[in-house]
Amino acid sequence: MNELLALAGAHKALTAVAVAAVVVGGGIVAATAVGSTIATVTKVVDGDTIDVRYGGREHRVRLLNIDTPEAVDPNSPVECLGPEASDWLKQRLPVGTEVRLERDEETRDRYDRELAAVFLGDEFVNAEIARAGMGVAMSVGPNVKFLPQVEAAQAEAVSGGRGLYATSIECTVPARVEELSSAATETVGQEPAGAAALADFDSHRAELVALLVTAKDLLALLDGDADVLPMAAYRNQTSTLRWQVARVQDRLESAETRNGIARDARKSQLAEEARRAAEEAARQAAAEAARQAAAERAAAAARAAQQSAPSYRPPSPSTATRTAAPPPSNSGSGSSTYTGCRSYAPGGKTWTPIPC
Repeated sequence: MNELLALAGAHKALTAVAVAAVVVGGGIVAATAVGSTIATVTKVVDGDTIDVRYGGREHRVRLLNIDTPEAVDPNSPVECLGPEASDWLKQRLPVGTEVRLERDEETRDRYDRELAAVFLGDEFVNAEIARAGMGVAMSVGPNVKFLPQVEAAQAEAVSGGRGLYATSIECTVPARVEELSSAATETVGQEPAGAAALADFDSHRAELVALLVTAKDLLALLDGDADVLPMAAYRNQTSTLRWQVARVQDRLESAETRNGIARDARKSQLAEEARRAAEEAARQAAAEAARQAAAERAAAAARAAQQSAPSYRPPSPSTATRTAAPPPSNSGSGSSTYTGCRSYAPGGKTWTPIPC
């Protein structure tokens, strides 16, 4: 007990402290500091943790009843609005700012950080973080003294759609749900026409599947731990958000089924068209072959007729221009030397010369 009183006395210049102790069997088993401390900000670590200086040394302070998205933990990914929450607190509590620290039942957490409500004048900084939508109300153990104020501030952020509750900030859960719903409406409304190419049906299906993956991821997130971020921010909205995502998922699955049926029908139609086209091509090819065969037969017949026709030989110029001599009179004697043209009398025994 004397050591505890001595510690309080050392900070008397900066701290007004009331000390309560429970003594069991002559020994201190629990001690709680209740009061306020004036300190100077030396660093903003993240959205809910600061370093301050008082009593001649620095202290790391974890703000009570507020939890902000992770931004600096090397073992955790940066969460939605984590950097923004840190920046918000840096602007509100720049280095050198004088603040007042007030405690609750437990004054340190498991990481040996001091637990305190931080006031900037009359402004309750812990609650202002929640009011801006940069964090959510939470409590650990018996530290609930300041919780109602933080919860009320968070309710204002929800109704005002600020920070984690804004649909204009694409990383928030409400924004992701709204974006999914909007994208699904647009994609479902762009179903390929019945006469579209198969590639169009395949492309449409790929878009639907991508949105279904997003819906599945969101449903897994909404089914996650409601006591930690990000779902801790949406405890009162989880059922509504989940219903919205499930409804979108149903629409996407129905659209995928319709797309598959339409694609199969188009595939069958294209196969039938291809079959008919092949038949028509075969018919035209057969007709062309028949035409060519007929033409070839006609040409062969013409060549054969030309080859069988007698050839005409015109008379020689000497014969055509020769003046026939008066034929000698001939009684048909076989001793005549006349070799020109003859006209035989009936019976063929006598003849008379004629001009050739």
